[in-house]
Amino acid sequence: MGNMKAAQRAKRDAMFLKGPVTFGWIKHNIPDPTSRLILVAEAFMKMATPALKSLELSLKIWDCAGINSKDQRPRVLKKIDQRCKEYWVERREGRTAVLHKGKNPNEITPE
Repeated sequence: MGNMKAAQRAKRDAMFLKGPVTFGWIKHNIPDPTSRLILVAEAFMKMATPALKSLELSLKIWDCAGINSKDQRPRVLKKIDQRCKEYWVERREGRTAVLHKGKNPNEITPE
């Protein structure tokens, strides 16, 4: 019985964002701006052929995620650095930030 519930839960977890979910739906139904940015960036990464591992966070990306305030952007990037283990942000002086998927090569990890 427990295995059946675990299998059902795994199938339901795989259903997330597999259908035609628009950016407008994401903006109106997901209150957390960090989550919206990750979902929109992931969609743009998968649009390219082959799929990208990094994406410049241009104004188009921020707008699609519904983050229009310049003051809110650094807070979102800080939250990605603190809480999203699969992503890391490269900040470039005078240029747009880059969101990378994967492990940070500059991060020191204990062995």
